[in-house]
Amino acid sequence: MAIARLVPSELYNAAGTSYLTVSNASNAYTNTDSTTYATVNNIYASTTNRYVYLRGFNWDAVPSDAIINSFRILLKASESGGSTSSSYRPVLCKGTSTYSNAYCNAITTSATVREFSFTQDYATFRDDGDEFGIRINCRRGSRNTSASFEIYGAEIEVDYTIPNPATVTSTLTGNGTISPSGAVSTYDDAEYTLTITPTDKTDPVTATKNGVDITSDLVAHGAGSTLTIVPDDVTTSGIQSGSSYAQYAIGHSAESPYSSTSNMYASSGSTGYASYSFDFSGIPSNATIEDIEVRCHGHRESSTISSTYVSKCVLYNGSSAASEEVDFPSTSSSIITLTPTTMPTRAQLDNYTVRHYVGYYGGLVTGISFVVTYSVGTGIDHYTYTYIVSGNATINVVIGAQGDVFIWARDPDWQKFTKAWKKVNGTWTQQSDLTTVFQSGVNYIKG
Repeated sequence: MAIARLVPSELYNAAGTSYLTVSNASNAYTNTDSTTYATVNNIYASTTNRYVYLRGFNWDAVPSDAIINSFRILLKASESGGSTSSSYRPVLCKGTSTYSNAYCNAITTSATVREFSFTQDYATFRDDGDEFGIRINCRRGSRNTSASFEIYGAEIEVDYTIPNPATVTSTLTGNGTISPSGAVSTYDDAEYTLTITPTDKTDPVTATKNGVDITSDLVAHGAGSTLTIVPDDVTTSGIQSGSSYAQYAIGHSAESPYSSTSNMYASSGSTGYASYSFDFSGIPSNATIEDIEVRCHGHRESSTISSTYVSKCVLYNGSSAASEEVDFPSTSSSIITLTPTTMPTRAQLDNYTVRHYVGYYGGLVTGISFVVTYSVGTGIDHYTYTYIVSGNATINVVIGAQGDVFIWARDPDWQKFTKAWKKVNGTWTQQSDLTTVFQSGVNYIKG
């Protein structure tokens, strides 16, 4: 177990020097043990909101493969003449968009350490990179009273563990490819997947891990076909205004969307949604669903993300969510991607829809591409082997027969076999010499 204290490297004055002046900014680039501070003075006679942002946290101080046990976000600051209302307390943000319910207590005249409450996970903030920040409202308490804010430091205190390192080495004998090939550095409890693709799809594939046969654990995948489907119908629920705009996405893909900057929204204090359905009849009923990717083109009405400012999409299987919720990030149109948490069967796929949720400040979807990769029949394209790493391992893959082989026309494909059993004196016995399994001039039948 280790502790890292990530600190900011930028104190950004969003209001500008006509409203706020900053001195000794580098004093804020420390953790909350600091006894020195940066000073932000509000020099304009107004009670308008004036913001500074602490950004540029050194995320690289925590190794990328670390297991995050817990983390806290802390701020040490004080004020004189500023507003102490909870309405203007510091908040976590991405860029200038604030996170919902991610606040600490209001800054007061006491230079104390304040801890933020939030629901987001570490990966969410880390992925924000240099855009992640703490927004501090340097608002005056009254119009004609000067205000100053002393910022001692801030930190993301991370409790993490470095997992046990491991190396998985994969080798191949025969004609085809494996991915990854050779030695791969990983760690205990990580998931490792090996993909095996024979050149001749009829060749048998066998594998061992640390000398133990794992052939029965290989998962066969058929040759994939891909179909992109666009929405053909929509229903709405709880939309206060602009429900007709939901029709704009009908017949449009994410790559060729309807051109509109309109917004639909729900009534104050509520959330509504548009549910888009798709015609999956072009996919055979006996297909195996290999992969799904859903791309949604749209925007949000406001850059703020909260329970009031909502524009997000999620996959649904009937009445149950089937993917993570993904917010549109901007008022400018962009494409977001949804992937199912588990792959559906072909029958389940007919119940899949895409819901676009909106709040009082909403947004709009203008095109959806529902991309389905599927396979049909028993023809094999490739194999995968997946397991949870526990120590070093060597996986040896063999494609094709290493010795004698016979071929049997097993509908619909010709298949190769390297082992055979023959009944000898009433007992089935594996034959060491495949050339003796069949006798010339004798007809054999299956069964």
